[in-house]
Amino acid sequence: MYSKEKLMYSYLFEDYIVENQDVNFDNTHLWIINSDKIPPHIGISKNLKFFSLKASGKDNGIPTYDTFAFLKRKKIEFILVELKTSFFNINIEEVYSTYTAAIPTKISCITPLLVCFNLNKPMMLFDLMNYLKTEDLIHSVNVYNFFRKKLGLRVYGEKDVFSEIEKLQGVKGK
Repeated sequence: MYSKEKLMYSYLFEDYIVENQDVNFDNTHLWIINSDKIPPHIGISKNLKFFSLKASGKDNGIPTYDTFAFLKRKKIEFILVELKTSFFNINIEEVYSTYTAAIPTKISCITPLLVCFNLNKPMMLFDLMNYLKTEDLIHSVNVYNFFRKKLGLRVYGEKDVFSEIEKLQGVKGK
């Protein structure tokens, strides 16, 4: 069974709370949106503001409660990874101000997050999750609109990410 799970998932969450309504959005959260899809989308929030880089532009300081309510209403599976507050002191708004939108083969939704985490090498989301876990930077994990047996990030690669950006931007694949 373990080998089959390993083939399906690039990262499995071990401890999580389903439908937790007691979330402190003042704290820093990594948002994994469409966590059941390939590839998922990611953003970040802190001090009641949500940020994400998308194929069509960016979410820049959107009220966190609005993002949360929208995802709940649309029944989109998403994961909130609350980070330990002592770790994260970067100005998210400043980082996101340098981006306009995702660019196929160059910039994806994880790019500004890697800057926020001061990680200077290319990574996929499962790499980032492994880093956060190894460095003991995760405070808690909450999942919403969750109807699967296992909570994990499905296996995908950089090609899947850039193909999705191209699809969303209406760019024909090569």
